[in-house]
Amino acid sequence: MTRIDFYTDVAALYPFACRAARTVYRKGERMLIVLPDEAALRGFSAQLWAYGDTEFIPHCAASDALAAETPVLLATDFAADAEGLVLLNLSPAFPDAPQRFPRILEVVGSDDASKATARQRYRRYLDSGFEIHHHNMSDARHD
Repeated sequence: MTRIDFYTDVAALYPFACRAARTVYRKGERMLIVLPDEAALRGFSAQLWAYGDTEFIPHCAASDALAAETPVLLATDFAADAEGLVLLNLSPAFPDAPQRFPRILEVVGSDDASKATARQRYRRYLDSGFEIHHHNMSDARHD
């Protein structure tokens, strides 16, 4: 069964997501990160390139020719061949066929708009029978 983790009240989304990508990569797992649009994808990719002075998180667009060999894939939709990949959702959209992912990380900012769309996704997961784990990050330092 797919594990769903909601990380809410995240003050700095991209640094938090970079750490999550690093953790998944270090575990030897692959990840699909879905962003809301191409500008966000490019911005997040730049942050992954600059993450840490001595670390490198191999990543590329899910549509890239090297996607099958790359641990972290970036996309603006859920259409990628992502069977078995960990999903990190930074978009407001609900993933199609969420059961194809062993784990889904939903990262939610502290603004009202992010919280409102996250509540809708949360309800859809519950209505689909998924167990959800909630992590309130409001007191956590994650910059």
